[in-house]
Amino acid sequence: MSSPSGPPPGAPGPAEERARTRRVALLVGSVIVVLTLLATIVPHLLRPPVPAGAGVPGGPSVEAVPLPEESFYPPEEYPELVLPPVPDGCPKPLVELGVHVQADWFPVVVANGQEYQMQETYRPLTPGPAVVTIRCDIIDISGGGQAVVPKPWPDGTSSGLPVDTVVTEVAGASPACFLMARQDITWLLRAVDERGRTPAACVGVPDP
Repeated sequence: MSSPSGPPPGAPGPAEERARTRRVALLVGSVIVVLTLLATIVPHLLRPPVPAGAGVPGGPSVEAVPLPEESFYPPEEYPELVLPPVPDGCPKPLVELGVHVQADWFPVVVANGQEYQMQETYRPLTPGPAVVTIRCDIIDISGGGQAVVPKPWPDGTSSGLPVDTVVTEVAGASPACFLMARQDITWLLRAVDERGRTPAACVGVPDP
């Protein structure tokens, strides 16, 4: 004959088990809340007090903690840019206080109202009539490239030929496309537009 199933004598019933589980959960939750409050309040309790009236006109001031010396860098001092006088009628350099540049000028000559790029040549060119004499040397005006010299530049300006160099036509060639100059070497000067390209009128024209 079988005996009826059920909890052993003295064992808690289902209702008591649920109540005990609820009490444990509430206890754990309370502990978490207390720890969170402590983590928030303790730093404020440990902070040194601020003098009364700090920040108020006439009240005590709160001094800032000085930064370490290595955090401060002395300002870099630039020597004053000294450029030679600009000849009359020549473009003036653009000089800004505290701004130093190093300009590398492409060698050009301005004549006939346009630019000509300089190219060394060993061809036996024959000079024609004089066109212009260089009177504005951009290298000198810019102090060797220490300043920008804004364009447009007038006729007789060069960033490759020194002052008093005579620029001439090339015998048998159109001066709208080619000019020449002589120093220790001979320079063939090719006309270019404002973008540094061959003008349409000179496209396909053979070199002299």
